[in-house]
Amino acid sequence: MPLERAALTGLFPALPTPFSANGDIDIERLNELVETLIGGGASGLVPVGGTGEYTALSPAARTQVVKATVDAARGRVPVVAGVISPGYDEALGAGHAFLDAGADGLLLITPFYVTPGDTGVRKYFESYRRAVGIPLLLYDIPARTRYSTPVGTIAAMGRDDGSIIGMKACNTDLNVFARTVETAGKHIAVMSGDDLLYVHHMLLGATGGILTSASLLPKAWVQIHECAAKGDIAAAMALHRKLEPLLDALFSECNPGPAKTTFELMGRPVGPVRLPLLPPTAETIARLQAALAEIPPAYL
Repeated sequence: MPLERAALTGLFPALPTPFSANGDIDIERLNELVETLIGGGASGLVPVGGTGEYTALSPAARTQVVKATVDAARGRVPVVAGVISPGYDEALGAGHAFLDAGADGLLLITPFYVTPGDTGVRKYFESYRRAVGIPLLLYDIPARTRYSTPVGTIAAMGRDDGSIIGMKACNTDLNVFARTVETAGKHIAVMSGDDLLYVHHMLLGATGGILTSASLLPKAWVQIHECAAKGDIAAAMALHRKLEPLLDALFSECNPGPAKTTFELMGRPVGPVRLPLLPPTAETIARLQAALAEIPPAYL
């Protein structure tokens, strides 16, 4: 069944794409990761987004990852596939392929390279939604696309167009996030896309999050979410503070390089990144090691 807005709560880890030594998709590692995340309390899974190195994969490989994730999830949690294509035709082809592979929903980024206008973005999502036949999640990440979806446009996409039922909000401006929840939160699920600001976003009305580090530490993130969801912000902040050195190191270089290295340091390797990304520097690796050493065992 198509994904519904009510399901967009809790933690939806953004999955890295595991690679074997010869560069193939490592299905066995992906299966293990899915089991770990569902066992750790994940509410959903997000393969082949930015963390999944969408832009480094062929169309066939992207679909392979989505199908493998769907197969491993076995209907226990929804699978929302990330569509990180710059323009309409490529994005639509990917969306159809992912839905045919069994994805429950699509996380669609705003167009990039060609910097869009607000009306163009609204029509883009409206046309895409009609073509694929299911409501979408908007992926708003101005740092990568050079475009920040206006609050009024987001609200109209949910309220008037019916093109989106939720969003991954990566704008680091807390005032923008607060106004987005206030204006659009009655019509869509506003999910945090920022690991460092997650508790702040929950305090402002986020329903959950789509986070890279939740794939590393699902149990820790579920605890943080549950504390914040029941209004115990002090406990959520205290738990989150224990992760901050690791989060600082994870995002000191382009994702998912440090995240994949952290998986290896934790004894759960998922393979290297693909070009143009490179392994993190020795300095970053040392920071990751030091941060991991300070995380309570119950989080790991």
